[in-house]
Amino acid sequence: MPRFSNAIVIAVLAVLLVGCGPGRSTLTISKVPNYDKSVSDHIFFLDFRVTAENQGDREKVELVKAISGSGRMKNILRPVHYPYQIKAIPRYAASALEKELIFEHPLFNAREVSEPGGTITKVAVTNTEGIISMRLQEAPGLDRLELYSVTPEKGTVKIYTLRFKP
Repeated sequence: MPRFSNAIVIAVLAVLLVGCGPGRSTLTISKVPNYDKSVSDHIFFLDFRVTAENQGDREKVELVKAISGSGRMKNILRPVHYPYQIKAIPRYAASALEKELIFEHPLFNAREVSEPGGTITKVAVTNTEGIISMRLQEAPGLDRLELYSVTPEKGTVKIYTLRFKP
């Protein structure tokens, strides 16, 4: 039976554990399309692709699009009542109000279906890929955006971190 050194075993475990953690990437603010340094108020329009090969697998997230616009956001988020959600929390380097943004989970959602008798019912739908589109107001000290998957089976699990760089 072959013997492995402790260093090899630890290295293999480290590689496996790194693959199990939440994804992360960095967005350089000054390189975002349409970002105008002469304007004081910016809104980021961010699109994230969420995937999972099989139901129950950890979600993988990647930033697929980022565009900047000038202006201030209005609070027009609609409430999400479905138990499967994506929670986005902007984090700040300086102490600032960290307000959660709640979105319907793109991999687990409900669709309204018309029954032959004329009634409409909600049916659960499971997908292997989906897109989350969100708006985020640029604020002083904006450091990162953390995404959490919220499901009845697993609870709240961190799945992604987007770091902001000037």
